Amino acid sequence: MGWTAESVWPLLALQERYAVHALDLPGLGRSAPLPREADWDQIAGWVKGYCDGQGFSTVRVIGHSAGGLTALAFADRFPERVHQLVLLDAGYQKMSRFPTNISKPLRYLTPLLSLIAHKGGVEWVTRLAERSEPRDVSPEGMERQFQTFVQEENLVVSRLLREAFYAAMREVMVTPAGVSYLMALYRANPVQAFSHLKPPTLLVVPEAMTNRPPLTAIDELGLPVLLYEVPGGHFVHFSHPEITGVIQDFFDHWS
Repeated sequence: MGWTAESVWPLLALQERYAVHALDLPGLGRSAPLPREADWDQIAGWVKGYCDGQGFSTVRVIGHSAGGLTALAFADRFPERVHQLVLLDAGYQKMSRFPTNISKPLRYLTPLLSLIAHKGGVEWVTRLAERSEPRDVSPEGMERQFQTFVQEENLVVSRLLREAFYAAMREVMVTPAGVSYLMALYRANPVQAFSHLKPPTLLVVPEAMTNRPPLTAIDELGLPVLLYEVPGGHFVHFSHPEITGVIQDFFDHWS
């Protein structure tokens, strides 16, 4: 499922030094959506539009997972606007043809659904997704799903993590705008963008992933990427709150 801006709670210590703007992703939660037939350029333009609206000429951008791909799109298309980039387990892998975070049997239809959505059938894909993945937003249902999540990801239960999970369950609904955004990410080639990175970048990854290209070719490609490895799984900022200090050091000393 998608997450909302509440999921940045481990990074809020950065507010001591910086103005922190936490965004719901386009079409997911409370942010403005992308056009129905979205693409990589429009994802990048969505971030640029926010920065323009705030009067920011250059920014530091942090993103996790889909948020990391969104940040990468902005850095790829508008590198002159990105002072520094932080990718939390994002941007260095090809999109899976059959995404494991989509329930069966829908995951095996993803290539077809992407094509249908891209050709104007996003409403039909949305209705199919709603029927295939019903969500229980009762208090008992949300708590049950939260406990399943923390057990599967081997995370420590905390009040802020629970609040972020509950906010995502309440706010992120399956909508045509959200489906359009997710299908645009699915069709994108983030590895190509990663392999041409220009802004100084901190990439935080689980240790098990560091033997995969293009991470093994960062030096060979001459990428301005500082790699930071952590034990555990995909939710690196949930399982390692100390990463906020690593990000602060990166902002202070690596440019």
